[in-house]
Amino acid sequence: MGKLLKFSILVLVVAAVCCSPDKKRQDSGTTEIRVTPNPVVASGDGEAITLTVEADDEWGIFTTVPWATCTPTGGVKGSTSVTLTVAANPSSDSQRTAEVTVKAGSERFPVTLTQGASTPKPPPPPPPPPDPNMFVPEGYDLTWSDEFEGTTLDTDNWTPEIGTGSGGWGNAELQYYTSRPENLRVEDGTLVITARKENYNGATATSARLITMGKVYFKYGYVVASIRLPKTADGLWPAFWMMGNDFPTTGWPRCGETDILEMGNSTGIAAGTQERYLNGACHWGQSHANHVTNPYSLQDGEFHTYTCVWDQNFIRMYIDREERPDAAPYFEMRITDNMGGANCFRKENFLLLNLAVGGNFPGIHSIAGVTALASGRAEMEVDYVRVFQKK
Repeated sequence: MGKLLKFSILVLVVAAVCCSPDKKRQDSGTTEIRVTPNPVVASGDGEAITLTVEADDEWGIFTTVPWATCTPTGGVKGSTSVTLTVAANPSSDSQRTAEVTVKAGSERFPVTLTQGASTPKPPPPPPPPPDPNMFVPEGYDLTWSDEFEGTTLDTDNWTPEIGTGSGGWGNAELQYYTSRPENLRVEDGTLVITARKENYNGATATSARLITMGKVYFKYGYVVASIRLPKTADGLWPAFWMMGNDFPTTGWPRCGETDILEMGNSTGIAAGTQERYLNGACHWGQSHANHVTNPYSLQDGEFHTYTCVWDQNFIRMYIDREERPDAAPYFEMRITDNMGGANCFRKENFLLLNLAVGGNFPGIHSIAGVTALASGRAEMEVDYVRVFQKK
C-alpha cells in the first residue's frame, strides 16, 4: 500500500510539470510578438519612425519594398526599438502601402505601413535673364558657359590632367601639368593658368591643362573663349582647342582635333612677330593648318576672343569677332565625308585649355631656352568659355 501511494504521487507531479502553461506554449511552437505603433502611418515627404518590437524569442524584421528599411533587422527576447526609415513618396497625388513583417520561429506578424502623398513641389524658378552685356550671335542660343565666378574650378565642367603625358604630351613638351593652386586657380572672375620654371617630379617646369571630356561635349556651334595671353617668346605655347569626345575609344588622330588658338610657334619667334603670329588647325590623320600674322598684338595685356563657328559643312575661326563682325576668318576648312573615314568633324567634341612650355611647336627643348619664364612664371587668364548653338 505504501509503495503504490508513492508511485501515484510521482505520476501526479510529472503530469503537473508536463501540463504547465509555459511548457504548453513551447510545445505548441507559438511565440508572442507585439509591434507598436500598428498600423504605421508615414509622411509622404519621408521620415524615420521608431517602432517597438516585443517578443519572447529571437526575431527578424523586414519589408518587401526598397523605399522602407529597418534598423536593426533583428533582435533577441525582450523589447527592442527599431528605426523604420521611409523615403519620400515620388507621387504628390496618391498614397502607397507596404507591409513590415516580424518573424520569430514559425510565427509571422504583419504590420501595415501606409504613406501619404508627398507635398507638391513648387515649379522651378525661371532661369536668370541673360547678361545684357553678353554678345549673342544672331540665330543662336547660349547652351553652355563657364564664366569662372567664385573661387574654385567647377569640376562638373573641367578635369585637370596631371603629369607629362606620353613623350611630353606627344610634342616633347617640358612641363609637368598639375592641379595645384600654384598652377591652376579661379579668382576675380577668371581662370588663371600659371606656368612656372621649377624642378618638379623630374620636369623643369610646371603648368596646367584642362579638359571637359565626358562632362561637356557638343556637336556644332559657335564656340568662343576670352583669353588674356602671356608674352610667349621664347618658349610658351598657349592653346584653346577641341577633340572628339570618343578619344578614349578611338584614339588620336581619328577622334579629330580642332585647334582654335595656338601661339608661340618657332616661325613667329624667328620673324620677331611672335605677339601677332598664330594659327588654327585641324588634324584627323591628315592636317589642315593656317598660320597668320594678325594686324595687332594679341599679347598686349588685354583680353581677346577666339571663336570657332562649326557646322556640318565648315569650320571657321575668328579673332575679336564681337568688335570686328566683318573680319574674314583666319582659318577655314570644308568638312567632307572621308576625313579620317569616320566623320571626325561631324560628332561630339570636348574642350581643352592649356599653357605648354617648350616642345616641338616653339622649337625649344631645354628650359634654358625658355626666356618667357625668365622671371620664374607667366600667366594665361580666361574670362569665359561659351558655347552657342543654332535655335
